Amino acid sequence: MNLNPYLLSALVVMGVAATAQYFFGRRRNKALAASISRGLEALLKPNHTNYVNIGGSIGYNFVYTLSTGPWVSAKGTMTLSPRQSLLYLPISRLLGFTDRFFINLFTKKKIKGEAHIVSRTTLRRARIDGIEEMNRRDAEAGGKRFVLLWRGTDLSSELESLLAAFPEPGRLRHFCSFPDNKTFYLYTVPRGGDASADLETVLHAVPRFLDSKKEA
Repeated sequence: MNLNPYLLSALVVMGVAATAQYFFGRRRNKALAASISRGLEALLKPNHTNYVNIGGSIGYNFVYTLSTGPWVSAKGTMTLSPRQSLLYLPISRLLGFTDRFFINLFTKKKIKGEAHIVSRTTLRRARIDGIEEMNRRDAEAGGKRFVLLWRGTDLSSELESLLAAFPEPGRLRHFCSFPDNKTFYLYTVPRGGDASADLETVLHAVPRFLDSKKEA
């Protein structure tokens, strides 16, 4: 069976392109993950770090031991676009998949109450327990629509101030203060290997969410 020379050439070109995409995409993802990690460590100054790779160049889970300020530990995940896949990358972009960053910061202080900032596009996937009973307010920042949620203590002004402080609100997907396990949660979209700017914004806002009158 003789292959059409044009078809054969196309197959060769696609093979070379797929191979090049794999190596360059994999290297790019590793560079982005390293950049995100450096920014986080410079900001949080962990005593100990542990990174676990997820599926090659897909991303990392991480755990930090902390002792600066009110923090005791942090754990999270960074997942990266499939830049190593020539075929799947454009599909993932069409489906809206992009680099993502999640972190839980655990504090030794008591938190005033449960409160959320959630982008409207993320709200259905946020899986917030008892959302129907929570106080709610719509907000807008950076041309994006958000929902502010709280229960118990009225933290609406704190949420509004935090939302306004984000350098690029469009990167924010979900922020939460959760008193039951003394944690702050952030889900954002890193750009250019940087998630520290959004995390730093949260760190500056944290004192307004803590109960300064009561120790843990």
